[in-house]
Amino acid sequence: MNFRFIHTADWQLGRPFAQFESELAAQLADARLGVIERIAKVAQDEDVKHVLVAGDVWDTASPSDKLLRQPLDRMRTTDVANWWLLPGNHDPAEPHGLWDRLHAIGLPDNVRPLTQATPVSLSDNVTLLPAPWMSKAPGRDLTAEFGSVSTPPDTLRIGLAHGGTCSFFDQSPQSAAIAENRAATAGLDYLALGDWHGVQQVDERTWYAGTPEPDRFPNNEPGSVLVVELAKCELPIVKPVKTALYTWTRDRLDCQDGVDPCAEATELFDAHGPRHRRLSRLELHGALRLDTRMRFLNFLEQERQSLAHLRLKSSGLLSLADPDALDEIDREGTLRDTATNIVAVMNDEDRPEDERATARRALDYLAAFAAGSA
Repeated sequence: MNFRFIHTADWQLGRPFAQFESELAAQLADARLGVIERIAKVAQDEDVKHVLVAGDVWDTASPSDKLLRQPLDRMRTTDVANWWLLPGNHDPAEPHGLWDRLHAIGLPDNVRPLTQATPVSLSDNVTLLPAPWMSKAPGRDLTAEFGSVSTPPDTLRIGLAHGGTCSFFDQSPQSAAIAENRAATAGLDYLALGDWHGVQQVDERTWYAGTPEPDRFPNNEPGSVLVVELAKCELPIVKPVKTALYTWTRDRLDCQDGVDPCAEATELFDAHGPRHRRLSRLELHGALRLDTRMRFLNFLEQERQSLAHLRLKSSGLLSLADPDALDEIDREGTLRDTATNIVAVMNDEDRPEDERATARRALDYLAAFAAGSA
């Protein structure tokens, strides 16, 4: 008998995104809420009836009533038979906390909070072993008891937990870190984990699903859910399926004189879906003629308006100066004289490299000042 389900985690509904302007922050928060329908669509396409959420459904332990009700209403109206919700470190099942509030509000029939470390039957011969967080500091590996839970020999055993494995903490393991070999020691057919915000395989039976909607820039494969198929005595078949609405990328452009940087940037910005749903952290490196560099930075400021967000770091992009390029700053007068003196320092091979590097930065600042005062 094969059993198929969706493994997801780290929805963190209600995340504020305070680092962005209010309009974008609201759009990103709405995209996280909308992931419920997108996951339901994957479940429909894959003919899956169970969605396992491995912790941090909400971003905080005290969300508003509205933020509690809206996800419930969205899950209720889907065709998913069971949404299994595990408390994590952001939303632990503390007394009189959000999980008690959920029960007071009234849960849809297809929403199943896992607030006790009690085995649950998902189907004939399929048992789910949950490890909910009951506080923000449990002080132990919550999966340690999985091995002591007995099930019939032909039962598929699925563990559901939240937290980093021991390798995440290297020299100073956290007391709640999960043993990397837990699937093997507990006889699990699959261990579904949350906490790491990208898709990550720990071993042949242990996976992190990552967040289904990205919320940060690290390139760790966020924005998916895992469709998992299990059969007794066989390795899991795990298929990531994209669910992200927005794309967050760390980007780098290595510029060189003679190659159009504007064309390269355009190609980069067009490479990952619609621009209005693209958040880019772009680092510039290399060297361009001063006039080309100034035009390129102006171009990027214009392109910024077409993107959801652009965070630009240009300190690694150096200026190549020549007399014609200095005309971009000024043709005569104090600014031109200052620029000429700076270039002399830049080109003086007898000077220490740190002085020449400082001069290059000074020329860039002077060029930016001249452009702003023009």
